[in-house]
Amino acid sequence: MVKKAIIDAQVLFYFHYKHDKVPKILQELKEKVINGAITIVIPTIAISELLWKLRKVGKIESLKKAIDRWEKSENVIIDNFDLQIIKYMLNNKESHELHDEIIAMTCKKYDTRIIYSTDKKLKEIFNLDLKSWN
Repeated sequence: MVKKAIIDAQVLFYFHYKHDKVPKILQELKEKVINGAITIVIPTIAISELLWKLRKVGKIESLKKAIDRWEKSENVIIDNFDLQIIKYMLNNKESHELHDEIIAMTCKKYDTRIIYSTDKKLKEIFNLDLKSWN
C-alpha cells in the first residue's frame, strides 16, 4: 500500500509562489509523488488559503492549471471539508486554529500521521509526524 501524507498551504505556497526557493524536503516529496512512492492529500482548506494569497498578487491562472494537474494525477487526492471531518473535530479536546484543525482531522480521515508543514502546533496539539523544513 502506498503511503499517504497531508500537505498544508505552506507547501502549496512554495510550489506556486516561491518556486525558486523550494526546500529540499519538498523537492524530494514532489519526486516521490511523481514516482508513485507516496500519495499526497491536499485539503480544500489549504487550496483556499493558497487561492487567497495568490489572488492578492494576481497569480490565479497558475492555481487553475495546478488544480487541473492535481485532478488528473493518480498520486494526488483533493479532499473536501465534510461531515466526517466535523465528526472527528467533535471528539477533539483542544485546537489551535480552525484551518489547522481541519487539516489535522484530514490526517485522521486518511489514517496517516504524516504532515508536511512548519507549524509546530500540528505536532504539539495533534501529535502528528511533522515533516518540516525549518
